[in-house]
Amino acid sequence: MSQYRGIERHRFEPARLVLGLALLAIGVLAYVQARDHEGRLPVGVLLALVAGSLLLAGVVSIVTQSVRRSRKEKGEERGERDRPDGDRLS
Repeated sequence: MSQYRGIERHRFEPARLVLGLALLAIGVLAYVQARDHEGRLPVGVLLALVAGSLLLAGVVSIVTQSVRRSRKEKGEERGERDRPDGDRLS
């Protein structure tokens, strides 16, 4: 059981982190371009950057799943011995 009531533990999803950071970087880039009066980024460039971010997140997700599957087949679960009995991630 978690030490915090009402907070459930969940898996860390690296693909979500990567996608969020990439989209945040695209937003900051577009903002800085518009603010510095250098003109706006063309819509095609923005769409290409967003598509690239989605592809990168997809690759990270595939790698994450393959690592988790490989650990499960070997019978390993990261941090299992550090957790008390009954406090397992689903």
